Amino acid sequence: MRCLSRLLLAAALVAGTAIGVTGVAGEGVAFADDRSDIAVGTALQATSDVTLHRAEIAKGSRVNVTKLLKRSGRLDGVSVALADGHVVKVTLTQLHSFFRVVQD
Repeated sequence: MRCLSRLLLAAALVAGTAIGVTGVAGEGVAFADDRSDIAVGTALQATSDVTLHRAEIAKGSRVNVTKLLKRSGRLDGVSVALADGHVVKVTLTQLHSFFRVVQD
């Protein structure tokens, strides 16, 4: 089931369409458009426990986008600041799979 979800996500990213991603806990997470939803300062919340570059982020933890990473003029990932001050790079696939945008 998880492989199918990731395969569908990858296909949607290649096609450039927006889809909803179902997290491990079964919560629906939707990103309308990568370029408009994500900006420096955007607050993200983890939808499940995730380990990124030896940093463990618990479900429900919040992080902030500090930098947009672009390749060939397109958004390729983001850097996020963790609560302890470390900055971690996150790919778009990881972003869509493990985080949701927090609407304050």
